[in-house]
Amino acid sequence: MSAPAVAVSPDGKKFAAAWKDVRTGRSDPHVYWSISDSPNFTQDAAIDFVARAKQDHPTIALDSSGTAWAVWEDTRSGRQRIWYRSSTDGDSGRPVSEPREGEASFPVVAASAGYVAVVYEVANHGTSSVVFRLLQPETN
Repeated sequence: MSAPAVAVSPDGKKFAAAWKDVRTGRSDPHVYWSISDSPNFTQDAAIDFVARAKQDHPTIALDSSGTAWAVWEDTRSGRQRIWYRSSTDGDSGRPVSEPREGEASFPVVAASAGYVAVVYEVANHGTSSVVFRLLQPETN
């Protein structure tokens, strides 16, 4: 395991963690997470498992409703992009970075004041920059 991230809800009643895990093999890293009403995590799950896709550098935030928002690097498209999902029932991973941005890495997510936002690095044709995106307002 490596690259751990942690979040505590604004009211202190929910806890979340995410990390890169190689339990399926050293060359097959995936992001796992655990969300709990106590700081004693007992169960975890793959955040959005896709065979042969490498995942890394997760980040996680909890909004005021207790919904977890996780963001990570993912290579399922053949190029490293930034993906995200929430802990809302039925939600699944989807990209936030765009192919035209180039290789995307090192995301950071935050949830506050009714918003969920992410920032990440991109490198395209020798030019590096930082991209800021609003994922969406919180679901209250």
